[in-house]
Amino acid sequence: MKFDVFWVASGIVVIVLALAIRYLDRYAGRVIYPAAKSYERVRELLLEDNVLDESYIGGLESEDLNFTSPYGYNIYGRLYPADSRRFVIIVHGITMNIIGSFKYLPMFHRLGYNVVVYDQRNHGKSGGENTTFGHFEKWDLKVITDYLFKRFGDEISVGLHGESMGACVAILNMAADHRIAFTISDCGFSDLSDLLLLRFREETNIRSKKLLAATNLFIRRKAGFSIDDVSPIRELPAITNPILFIHGEDDTYIPMKMSKSMFSFKLNKKFLYTVKGAGHAKSYAANSREYEKVVCGFLGEVYGSGPECG
Repeated sequence: MKFDVFWVASGIVVIVLALAIRYLDRYAGRVIYPAAKSYERVRELLLEDNVLDESYIGGLESEDLNFTSPYGYNIYGRLYPADSRRFVIIVHGITMNIIGSFKYLPMFHRLGYNVVVYDQRNHGKSGGENTTFGHFEKWDLKVITDYLFKRFGDEISVGLHGESMGACVAILNMAADHRIAFTISDCGFSDLSDLLLLRFREETNIRSKKLLAATNLFIRRKAGFSIDDVSPIRELPAITNPILFIHGEDDTYIPMKMSKSMFSFKLNKKFLYTVKGAGHAKSYAANSREYEKVVCGFLGEVYGSGPECG
C-alpha cells in the first residue's frame, strides 16, 4: 500500500513539474516573441489618441534607409532631413513600429532636427528572431549612429528619443556610445528583472522570484541573453551627457517610480517631467503642448541655444 502511495505521489510531482516547465517555457516565449502590431494598427492607435499629424509628415521630404545589423538581419528606417547639423533618432516601444515614432516626428522637425525613425529588431520590416529589450537592440541602434556620422561628418550631433522599451534601448546605447549628445527617456523601465517580476505577479498572482529565475533559464536558451543583463539604472552613474526622464503619473504598466529611481541614480545633467492623468506611453497625448515645451527647453539646456519655446 505504501509502495502504491509513493508512486502516485511521484506521478503527481512529475505531472506538476511538467506543467510548470511547460508554463514557464510558454511565458518565456511571450516575453521574447511579443505580438508585434501592423503598421495599420499602430496608425489607428495614434489616430485614436489624436497624435498623428499625417498632413505634416506627408509634406516632408524623406529617404528610405536599410542597415545591416551586427547580427546579420536587415534594419529598416527612414530619414526626414532638415537644414541642420543636429539629428535625433526616435526609438519605438515593444509591439510598435516606425509608425509609432511618427507621434514625435513633427515636434523634432519643427525644432530643426533631422529625424531618423526605424523598425526595431523583430518589429515592422526589420529582421531578427526575437526581442531582447535592449541587449542586442542597442548595437543595432549604434549601426544607425555610425551611418549618420560617416555620411554627414563628425561635426554633427546625434540625440535619442525612446518610448517604453525604446527608452531602455536608448539608455543602454548611450552608455555604450559616448557620441550620443542626449537622451529623452519616455516611460522607460529601470531594470528588466524588476519589470518582469512586476508583470509576472500581476498576470499570475505568483510572487516568487525563483520562478522568474527559472523563466530566465528558458529565455537564455531561446534568445541568448539574460534578463539580469538588461538594467538601464545600473548604467546611469557612468553617463555624463544629459537625460530627460518623462513619465505618466497614471502609468500602470511601467510604474512612474522607475523613472524617478533612474533620475535619482543619474549623477548630473538630469531632468524629470511627470504628466498628470497620463497612462503608459500617453504623456504626449495627455498634453502635447506642454510636452513639446518641456522638450524644447531641455534641448536648449543641452546645446545652450535653440529655438524659442512657446
